[in-house]
Order: sequence, then C-alpha cells, then structure tokens
Amino acid sequence: MAVQNIAVKLCGVLQSKDEGEVTAREWRLVGQEQDGSQLLTWISTKNGHDVMNVGVYKNKTKTLDILNTFDEKLNIIQASVNSSHSLLVYVVKVVPSEDGADKEAIYCPFLISLLPDKVNMPEEVEEGSTKQIMLQFVYGKSNKYSPGIRNDRFLLFKHLECIKIYRSPLFLNECEDGTEKWGFDGIYPQPETIVNIFSWAQWDCVNQVLFYIHYRSPTQSFAEGEEVKSPSELTPTLSALQFHADLPHETVLNIPLSLPHVPGAHGAAAACGSYEDDPIPLRVHDCSLDLYIVCDQRGMLCVCHHYLYKPLDDSTSSLVLDDVDLKDSGVNFAYSVTLLHHGCVVHSVVPDLPWSLAKSLRPSYTLYNDNHLLVNIPMLFTHILDISPQHEPCCHIVIPMDPSDSGPSLAPLHGWGPHTMVDLNTLDVVTMGVSEKDLTSTFKSDTVIENKLAIMHYVIQHEGNMDLAEELISWLCLNQHDGLGGLQRVMQEYLIGTTYAVTRRSLPASAVGLMNWLPFTLHLKFADVKAGSATVCVSVSALWRGAAAAVVLAPRQRVAQFAEDAWTRLWIALCALAIPKNRLRPDHVRDRLAVTLHCYQPEALSRCSTPMSPTGPPIPARRPSLVAQDSLPFMELDVCTTSKQEHVIAAGFSSFFTYLGYRTLPFHAFAQYVHRNVFELQIDVLKAIIASKDDDKKRSVNNKLRLIQIVGEARGRRALAAWPSRAALVLRARDHAAALLSGVTAPTRDHAPHRPVKDTGIAALPSGERLSPLDTFLDLLTAKASLNELDFNLIIEATLASVQQETNA
Repeated sequence: MAVQNIAVKLCGVLQSKDEGEVTAREWRLVGQEQDGSQLLTWISTKNGHDVMNVGVYKNKTKTLDILNTFDEKLNIIQASVNSSHSLLVYVVKVVPSEDGADKEAIYCPFLISLLPDKVNMPEEVEEGSTKQIMLQFVYGKSNKYSPGIRNDRFLLFKHLECIKIYRSPLFLNECEDGTEKWGFDGIYPQPETIVNIFSWAQWDCVNQVLFYIHYRSPTQSFAEGEEVKSPSELTPTLSALQFHADLPHETVLNIPLSLPHVPGAHGAAAACGSYEDDPIPLRVHDCSLDLYIVCDQRGMLCVCHHYLYKPLDDSTSSLVLDDVDLKDSGVNFAYSVTLLHHGCVVHSVVPDLPWSLAKSLRPSYTLYNDNHLLVNIPMLFTHILDISPQHEPCCHIVIPMDPSDSGPSLAPLHGWGPHTMVDLNTLDVVTMGVSEKDLTSTFKSDTVIENKLAIMHYVIQHEGNMDLAEELISWLCLNQHDGLGGLQRVMQEYLIGTTYAVTRRSLPASAVGLMNWLPFTLHLKFADVKAGSATVCVSVSALWRGAAAAVVLAPRQRVAQFAEDAWTRLWIALCALAIPKNRLRPDHVRDRLAVTLHCYQPEALSRCSTPMSPTGPPIPARRPSLVAQDSLPFMELDVCTTSKQEHVIAAGFSSFFTYLGYRTLPFHAFAQYVHRNVFELQIDVLKAIIASKDDDKKRSVNNKLRLIQIVGEARGRRALAAWPSRAALVLRARDHAAALLSGVTAPTRDHAPHRPVKDTGIAALPSGERLSPLDTFLDLLTAKASLNELDFNLIIEATLASVQQETNA
C-alpha cells in the first residue's frame, strides 16, 4: 500500500524554503547511504533556463540539502556523497544517438568538491568505458588520523574488470586571517585494486559490506549430489569484503555457487550485452545474472537468484535469451533463495509463463518481522518464506495478488521505517506487510491444504494470534473443502504449533536449547500452490553440511578477534549445522509424557513439588546404547536431596519415614539405608533422634555420634547443641577450644543452656593459692583469643562433666 510519494513530499519541502513557484520535476533516486539518507536528482527552471540539481534528503530530520547544481541536463544514473557532505561522486551515462558513430552507452565517473567559497569543477575519476561503472563512498569515522585530516574513501566498480578503492583526503588549512578552512587537493592518483575480475557486485550500505562474484578453479564441493567439475572449468564464487573504519578490509565469506546457465567470467558480457542500472541497492551486473543478497545483523544471509529457463525434451534446460522459438512458447520463471544460516536452498518455479510477462517480472526481497523473507512477484503473488533461526525453513505461504497490467520495481528504502520499499518507477513509498485480511481470504479460498497449514503455523507461532487461528478452524469445520482429512491435519498443526509456542515462551533462556529437540510442525511436505492463473512449485535441498570453516572466516582469523557482528553469528550457526539434530516425533513426546505422568502422579504431589524440566544442556548418556533422543526431554536424573524435593512427596513425610525406620529397624540396617540415601536425615528428624532416651545408654550414645558424623559439619553442630548429654558437651567444648588454639575463627556460639554440673571439690578446680590445670588451660585460651570469643561456661562445664565421668567409672 503506497502511503506517500517521495517527489510530492520533497516538492513540499522545497516550497517551505522558497516562497516562489516550485518547478522541480523529473525526480530520480540515484543513491542511498548508511545514515538513512537518499540522493536524488531533479530538473528545475532557473532564470528561464533548465538546470539539474543533486540533493540529499534525510527523512529523520525532514531536510533536503542541495549539493550541487549543473547548468545542463545530465543523465546521472548513480551518485554517492561522503559523511561530511563535502565530496560528491556520480556517474553519467552517455547514451549514443541514432546518427552517432558510437553504438554502445558510455559510463563516465566524476568527482566534485562541495567545499564553500570555492568554484569547484567536476574532476574525471577515470576515462569513460562501455563497461558499467558505479561509485560509492565508504562510511565509518576513523580515529587514526589527526583532527586536521579527513580520510575519505570511495569504491569504483568497473564490470568484468576490477573494483578499486580511491583515497580522497581533506586537509584543514590555515588562512591568512587566522581562520581555518577545509581544502581538497584532489584524488590520490594511484588507487588500490581490491578485486580483479568480477561478474556481479552489490554494496550493502548498512553493514558496509561488498559482495561480489568472481571465477576461480573448482574446489571440493559442499553441495550434496553436485557433480564434480574438471580442473579447467572455472566455477562462480560469492565473496564478501567487510570494511572497517580503522582496520583494513577483510574477506569474510567465500561460497561456491551453482548458478544455472550463467556463462564464464570472460563470456558474461557476450551472453547479454545490456546493463540494468540499479542504484538502490547498488548493484553492478548485466542482464545475464539477476542476484540479490539480504543480510541481517543476527547472522541471517539469503542469496536470492532469479532466472528464466525452458525445459527441453532431453531432461536438460536452456537459459531463455534471444531464441525466437523459445519466445513464442512458454518459459519457466524461477527463483532460488540460499539460506546460508540454515545450510539449504529453497527452489521456487512458476512454469509455463508467457515470454513477454516473464521477461518483465523482477522479484523484490525484504526481511519481514525478523523471521520471514517476503518475495514479491509483481502481478502474480507474494511468497512468504519462513527463514526463522528458531527452526528449519518450512511452512511457506503463497498469497495471490489482484490482477494488474504492470507491477512496481521495488527496492529497500532505509530511514523510512521497517519493511519500507520504494517503487523506482514512480517513487511511491510502499510499506510491505501481511494483513489478517490477506491471510483469511487465502485460507478460505480453494488453495491447497499445505498452504492452509503454513498459514496456521504463521498465525500461531510467529504472530501469536490465537483468536484468528480459532476463527479459521471454526470456519474450516463448517466448510470442509478438503474433506475430513484436511480438517484433521489442520487440527494436528494447531495442537503441535500451540504446544511448541507455549513451551518456548515458558522456558527460561538457559533452556532454549531444548526446543531444538521438540517438534514444531507435523507436516513438512511441500506441494504445488496455485496463485490465480499461476502455479508455484517449491522444493528444498541441503548445502554445506559441516563446512563452516570453508565458507565463513572464523572469529579467531578476523582482524578484530573479539568483535561480534553478523559474520561471527553466521559462523556459529554454520558450526551448529555440523551436528545434525533429529527432532522428536509427536508420538515419542507422547510416550515420554505418559511415562512421566505415571511415575510422578501429579494428584499426589504437594503444591511446590511438581516435576521440573531440564534447564541445562542435554543429559550425558549413562550407557553407550543411549542415544540423544532417548535422554531428552523427559528423563529425570536425581543427583542430590534438593533435586528430589522438586518432585518425590508431601511435606513432612520424608522426616516421618526416617524416624519410623530408626524406631523399627536395627541400627546397622538403619545406618545402611541412610548411607544409600533411602532415609534422609533432615535437621528436624535428627534432633528428634538425638533427643530420644534409650535403655542402653552407652550403645545409644555411640550410635547417635555415628549419625552426627554422617550428616556433615553444619547439621552436626546444630544436633550437638540440642543434645543434653555429657558426650555432646565435651565434643562442643573440644571443638571450641581447638578452633581458638588453631587461630581459626570460632564457630558462632550457640545460646543453648549448658547442663549444670555439681562441684564435688575435685583437684581440677582451684583451691586457696593452688592453681588447677583448668586455670592454666584458660590462661592459654585467653592468650590466643579475646574474651568475647571465649565461652568460659562451656569450657568449665565440659571439664567438670569429663572429670565426673572418669570418677564414676
């Protein structure tokens, strides 16, 4: 839906600046920069004479700056400006006249300084050529140079020959009156050639990445089932150069491509012979290769290739060029999308289209809502490809378009909001989207059941619109065009998709890896989808399994090893593809849930003891025959008392069960069960056992001391403090004294009352002027510790208890 027109909007901006009549016309979009600004040209009348203006518009600030005005009309096809708006590069295409000697168009690159207080004339960057030429400034503020120098760089693309990088520095000069002004001394005469021969190139202004296709000797193929090529045959390779502000550019990507019917590096021009000038996005190519790349900061990279071909009787195919016989018959309109982050390619074919229609169609590609790629085929349909990084690509939707005589030529527009594109023919701004109305009408049409299943998957898992999903199912129950089997498949998709979506939203971030094992859809089959008068055939094939190192530059090989960007995330995604993951089937999940429900009995559990799902990585196999699918996601492994408390029983039962065993079993049997974690000595049951009175006191004391040794230091101290026994008193005093004498901080003094011991006048206590051994020992303790740390009562009572025990014995 067109919400506004750039030409109309900019005429309003010019009107607000000048009270006179606005004569701007013949608007043309010729460039786009990283900051979201667009470069445009237009014709206006000045003093009765037509002039050409080059300006830059930034939608964020709603400002239009006129960069330069030419006294004559020029056929400027592409332009770029540096970040400070002080240098402008542009390309003029000189079209030969009918009477002229030249039969081919000539591309002439120029640079002009935009510095004030100086008459600036265009400077020719290179001599004009019949090969397509484009120019582009590289953005990025550099800190390597002094404040008085601006080191601007721009790229020069020359089709089938080279890509060069030019240096055009600006210097801050001091004037005679003491002021400072920027000066430009011209381009450095010797540029750096960064690419020698290429057949296609695209500049990503947002990520500052240069993609290009070149030809080299074949290497080992990563495509499954691809034929082995002879060493003499050159193969196309897609490479990417990442540019930085302060660091040298680096090659981050090398992908061997399989391009059907594309001639070699030295024959590409002869195969087509004409150029399509694409300033947005900036692409350099001829009509023999229509390629477009969509890159995202999350590491998603899509290589979109559009071509025409005619199947022949000998099961081979021929590229549709200028063959008259092929023009008279139908041709196949095809486009393939290589999803590098998934290691697969999605092939789509629209068979038997008229030549005139197929030749005029130009697909457009745009990322939509982070999980989908919208492929817009003018006058035919919109193809919604599910490229979500959360699961394998599937469930693609085809929505037919209303019939029309012509379609737009769409290109992405930065700085105007999400999913915004511009029609290069009319400069209409279009916001791409998928409305509920379109989804509903497609679902209720006579489309195939696979398309309805894809819509149900999209609505539930990616939109979270459960109301619309229930509405569509209700309609399907009343209108079963696909029979009972179709309704059954849609209901299955609804149940599986809803369960997957709810589970993903409820899991913590540490457990998201578990979703790689759970089923997200039940129907992965692709079928031919009819969209109006056209039919779309979709298929998927796998590529590059386990070849991340040969495709993307590893993080340790980057010029900035610890920086994280789209390429490091893509490398991680490709490494994950090397480990194949077979998702569980719904019946496997059902069987594991049945076992879980039978084992844990939810109706017998307390409120805070329901089973918990694993939150860490997959549980390691405990036997060699245990495969990964068997260990996930519903097998529990108890490793400690805490994990058992998450699901075992009602509160208080464990302590009661342990005390019952102590009272009914022989002590050696009870101790054995404690060692094997059958009985749990919690602090409440331990205190109850310690405080109990038994007939055989000596044996009972030894048994209780053994239990205290089992439970550990913390619970042992608490049990000793609650035990009114001479043995406990002596042990506590010895532990207290040992801690003081060893210089270790004494444990926190408990406030339990010490058992009083009657003074019987034994020799351990002082008498008259005689010092007892206890006095000597107390003097030693006070010398090692402060009075606040020393528990005199505990030491004295324990000494008395020990002496009385020896006396009674």
